[in-house]
Amino acid sequence: MVTHVVIFTWVAGTAAEQVERLREALDALAAAFADVATIRHGADLAFRDGNGDYALVATFLDRAGWDAYQADPRHKAFVRDFVIPIQSSRVAIQF
Repeated sequence: MVTHVVIFTWVAGTAAEQVERLREALDALAAAFADVATIRHGADLAFRDGNGDYALVATFLDRAGWDAYQADPRHKAFVRDFVIPIQSSRVAIQF
């Protein structure tokens, strides 16, 4: 099993509507990969200062599933169209 964790920080001035569009697109992406992954995500609850703005946790059956997700054109389009325009920083880990 491979767990992929990503924490995003958005650029200053990112509109709530942009984050909502990202959330909806990520829900659609998660549904497309439901047979190989579980994807959970959401905005930071702001319990502490210094956290990121949004997190994603995806669990794949194996390394091959993670590799396929990373290479899939739907994932690449999601990153290009919804993440990159509002991303200030990104931290990720796989375990």
